[in-house]
Amino acid sequence: MAIEHRRSERLADFLPLEIRVVHASDGQELAGPFSGRIIDISAHGACLLMTQIMIRAFHVFHSTRGAEDAVLQLIIDQPPELGRHVLTARPVWMRIFRQDEIRAFKMGVEFIETPEAEQIREALANLCKNREARGDWWQKHRRE
Repeated sequence: MAIEHRRSERLADFLPLEIRVVHASDGQELAGPFSGRIIDISAHGACLLMTQIMIRAFHVFHSTRGAEDAVLQLIIDQPPELGRHVLTARPVWMRIFRQDEIRAFKMGVEFIETPEAEQIREALANLCKNREARGDWWQKHRRE
């Protein structure tokens, strides 16, 4: 049995998002947009499911981790009733995801803002709308 080491509870979801890599200091875009889905989220971070991880020679995980000033912008604006949220994060880990004919990547990210930051609290509160239905769909369709 695995021991849980997470700092906050992860909530299952299946929420579309856009990922851009930007300079932390000035917001200048380095790469993107990449598309993905949040498959679980907490006040400290999220797990993303992505089918595309490279644009030209830029790798969303390795290139971002290798650049001192690069961060991920997670842009959530679907479904529209949730509002638009932009969360800043750093990649922490990456794994291959395989299920039948599906080949994708799972990437764990840690939010840069503290869990108490208004931006994180507001985003999590809004994302809870219909989260259970989205999360249930993902739980029923994944096999790991």
